[in-house]
Amino acid sequence: MDKPMTEDPVHPAEGGQSARAEAPEAARGLVALQSRQRMRDGTELLLRTWEPDPRGGSAPLGCVLIVHGLAEHSGRYQHVAEVLCGLGLRVRAYDQRGHGASGGARMVADHPDSYLDDLAEIHDAAVRAWNELPILLGHSMGGLVAARFATARVRPVRALVLSSPALALRLSPAMMTLHRVLLTLAPRLRVPNPIDARMLSHDPQVVARYRADPLVQTTITAGVLESFIHGMAQAQADAARLEAPMLMLVGGADRVVDPAGSRTFFEHAPADLREQVWFDQGYHEVFNEAEPLRSEVFATLTEWLRRHLAPLQR
Repeated sequence: MDKPMTEDPVHPAEGGQSARAEAPEAARGLVALQSRQRMRDGTELLLRTWEPDPRGGSAPLGCVLIVHGLAEHSGRYQHVAEVLCGLGLRVRAYDQRGHGASGGARMVADHPDSYLDDLAEIHDAAVRAWNELPILLGHSMGGLVAARFATARVRPVRALVLSSPALALRLSPAMMTLHRVLLTLAPRLRVPNPIDARMLSHDPQVVARYRADPLVQTTITAGVLESFIHGMAQAQADAARLEAPMLMLVGGADRVVDPAGSRTFFEHAPADLREQVWFDQGYHEVFNEAEPLRSEVFATLTEWLRRHLAPLQR
């Protein structure tokens, strides 16, 4: 079910219970239409949809589905949507289950492909609504989900953009031992999220906003980590099966995920489809980096998209 919301969105509390929240957001004139889509298991996910300015006089050139990273939410991508809409693209992002204002137990993945299955349903609804294949843009955990989606050929996509994808993690033997114990005994037990906000961006305002954001999750479970471990191995094994053009935007100084995973995935992807830009000084959130790096990242993204949108421009 995909319907406009007629009241303020809700922030699910533990176990999917809900509480009233703020009204739909707007910035610089671009308003996100909020709606909800019910997954097959009954979980409702919050969607945000941005449309290009109709005063431009042209029909949209395509659509983008944004898949956010671990512990965050789609509301953090307003500025990304503005850039994409400026290119003539409609944009849809969603809060993954257990994240943000979506339903589901906080930070719980009941099976390793839970997030992949949700993306398939979000994709199908977008294709029905817009009658075109979407471009996938995934960041961090969302980059892993998007990479798996494309390489496993769950559904066809027009193109793939990966921002600091979680294709490798730095996990010590002690951490892996603890993970296996928790996965066996308490896969839904929430433990502190190890992400250090200082490692997200060189911009202190980004770090401060992340820390103050009530929708950012501060915990993780063994079930979610297992979805990473399972997904990373499968994505790397399937890299050669990629069928869509791909751009990878990688922060070389990333300490949240291991950027070596991006290099390995890129090396095994089809040479005629792959493109990678390495920002040596970039931290994890390259779309939120301090200037001038942030502008360099967006310039790279827009130039690549313009090349791949050119055949459809009127």
